[in-house]
Amino acid sequence: MSQTVTDAGPFEKLVSFRITEEELDQAKTRAARRLSRELKIRGFRPGRAPRPIVEATVGSETLRREAIEEILPEKVAEVLTEAELEPAVTPELERIEDATDGVEVEVKVTLWPTLTEVPEHHGRRIEVGSPEVTDEEVDGAIDGLREQFATLTTVDRPARLGDVVSVDVSATVDGVEVEEAKASELLYEVGHGGFIEGIDDVLQGMSAGESATFDSRLPDGFGEKAGMEVTFHITVTEVKEKVLPELTDEWVGEVTEFDTVDEFRAALRRELEIAKKRRLAATFRERALQELVDQVEIELPEALVRAEMQEILHRFYHRLEERGISLEDYFRVSGLSSEQFSEDLRLQAERSIRTRLVLEAVADRDGIEVDQAELDQAIEALAAASRRPDDVRRALREGPGGKSLAGDILRNKALAAIVAGAIPVDEQGNEVDLTIEEEPPVVEAEVVEAEAGVVEAEVVAEEE
Repeated sequence: MSQTVTDAGPFEKLVSFRITEEELDQAKTRAARRLSRELKIRGFRPGRAPRPIVEATVGSETLRREAIEEILPEKVAEVLTEAELEPAVTPELERIEDATDGVEVEVKVTLWPTLTEVPEHHGRRIEVGSPEVTDEEVDGAIDGLREQFATLTTVDRPARLGDVVSVDVSATVDGVEVEEAKASELLYEVGHGGFIEGIDDVLQGMSAGESATFDSRLPDGFGEKAGMEVTFHITVTEVKEKVLPELTDEWVGEVTEFDTVDEFRAALRRELEIAKKRRLAATFRERALQELVDQVEIELPEALVRAEMQEILHRFYHRLEERGISLEDYFRVSGLSSEQFSEDLRLQAERSIRTRLVLEAVADRDGIEVDQAELDQAIEALAAASRRPDDVRRALREGPGGKSLAGDILRNKALAAIVAGAIPVDEQGNEVDLTIEEEPPVVEAEVVEAEAGVVEAEVVAEEE
């Protein structure tokens, strides 16, 4: 088969080829057979009308167009196989026109990019901070636990940050009350910031019996009305001060599994160290990869970026649907414009492609491969987690999903190699150890869970 391949841009090729009249004639027969099943032609059962009758019914130009659409995908696949070109996305039709003895076709083929230079990942020093836990951090964790066991004492003074106020709340739009936003004797911690935007500034300095009005938006949890601009009306009915329990051996013994404050502090310190190391390890992993990605300078094909944007958008739509949120609601609540959203999609797509390029380049340079045992293990793990394990096994072993899974494993191994080759350091450049030697007992306490900003606690009357 004769075809012409020319460069069209970074990792893009223009492929020109001809569909002969003989090939078109065969395609017309197939197209006529398909159309005869779709059309209702008097005197013939579906699929039984001969080609001349079908052509007379739809017209010769229509049949020719249908024949071209019929043969084009298989012809493109055949041409690309012969030219040894593997498209990264669906080829784009650039030109199609009649020619002597057939049709001339030109398609643009986008190839998966490759890096000419791969950044060195061995020996890189990545700043992540120190995993050491300070006394202040331990004290803060203990105070956080004490806060969960705090009691509330009514006070006769204006509200301060950290106080808990009892409020009556309502909202209106153009004078019409929003029924869903009405609440009475709601307990809210001033300064929490997880309730109504702007309410903390309004509540500070208010005393029991005082009222205020301010404009804001309905928070999440109001379905389609979330983000709606409303006028809030609040009345403070009580101001309560939180009283934390005294840190004693007795209190520790009551609310934890430990007998003394010293035992509790030591166990909590170990747990905080492990949690901090895990956070720093995640940061180290992300930065080690991102440094390499930031070094890559490559012009990405537009078709590839668009395809990745569509994939990210599809996943985002799916997450919104699971939460019952429309894209319009998301724009309203987030405050993003469609232009800003599209630009963010593009940045995500470009970062995703560059990241994959780096991982695949590192794997290639370091000779990292995926053996059949690793692939089989991953397939079995996915099958075990599925409700239809046999179907999952069959799809991954016989379909393209297996190749995609192998690619995921390869890139994960490359990322592991990048992380293993880098060195975590603190702000002063000192190497730090992020390994976790042993898992400590989890520090647990019996606490009352509450919604964000809404406090549930025992109310103690103020002593007279």
